[in-house]
Amino acid sequence: MAPIRRIVSDLKASFAVGGVEAMRQTHAVAMKNSLPYRLLCGLVDFVFPATALLDSAADLDRHMGELGVASGSKAVLRSLPMSWLAEFPRRGEDVIKTCPVVVFGEHGSILTPFLVAASLDRPDLKMLGVSYVAKLGPNIARSMYPVLLPTPTFRSAGRMGILPRISGWLTSRLESPVDKDVARAQNRTSLIQAAEHVGSGAALLIAPDSRDPGAEWHRGIGLLVAHLAQIDATDRNAYLVPYRIWAPITGVFRLLSRNPITRALGRQQYRRPIRVAFGEPIPLSMVIEQTGLDPASITEHLQTHYHRLEF
Repeated sequence: MAPIRRIVSDLKASFAVGGVEAMRQTHAVAMKNSLPYRLLCGLVDFVFPATALLDSAADLDRHMGELGVASGSKAVLRSLPMSWLAEFPRRGEDVIKTCPVVVFGEHGSILTPFLVAASLDRPDLKMLGVSYVAKLGPNIARSMYPVLLPTPTFRSAGRMGILPRISGWLTSRLESPVDKDVARAQNRTSLIQAAEHVGSGAALLIAPDSRDPGAEWHRGIGLLVAHLAQIDATDRNAYLVPYRIWAPITGVFRLLSRNPITRALGRQQYRRPIRVAFGEPIPLSMVIEQTGLDPASITEHLQTHYHRLEF
């Protein structure tokens, strides 16, 4: 086990220095030189598509760099054996695609950022996301504002299902623990930068829901909206846009699996197009009139509104 532990340590170190591409190169060398590691990876890949996800992450960063956020996301989706369709409200599609907006909703699956980006087709879209995602590559990092979250346990790493839990737990181990005060300061900086991005006329994606489906949303969205409302001349121009995605959480892991039975299950899950729906844009000024600038009140208001929607 000692050689494997050293390899795992090398993988983590290479990711910290050079992102997913450096980690993939370290993985390739280890696969060539270490029989125990090669056997272990073969066993893991039969259950969980770790190597395929590593390759996909590297391809994603390349697509983002060559094509931008929207077209890069479309390229990622085209590489998977599935289809999707976007639905916009009768009133407000032009607002959603051209005005400063905060697009918010629940995660759904690892496909959520790509589906939202591809549907909106906005080159100015950025997202608030878990910090280790920003380390996947420089092009991905430029498209997001990183948020530091507590390191999850295996049980809390995924919203439901063994494969999401494995994915969440493994990826969270790519980062070293950070002091709570440091994390809080970094997260506030990211929220302020994200608000200023929207204030400049652009679009932002945020998924504020907790890993626990029954828990309250994270108050980061309230802080974001409160700061955005205080940016000069923005409160009457910005909008909040809810989204919802109907996509199997475990499906993408199954589509990438080397196990033919698991792949067949994935194709069955995606036999119908994934549905991406956007609600009517809500003027930011209307939310502030009802909640004031209290982040907790804003968060509660948006969560209640979201759960009352019938897309």
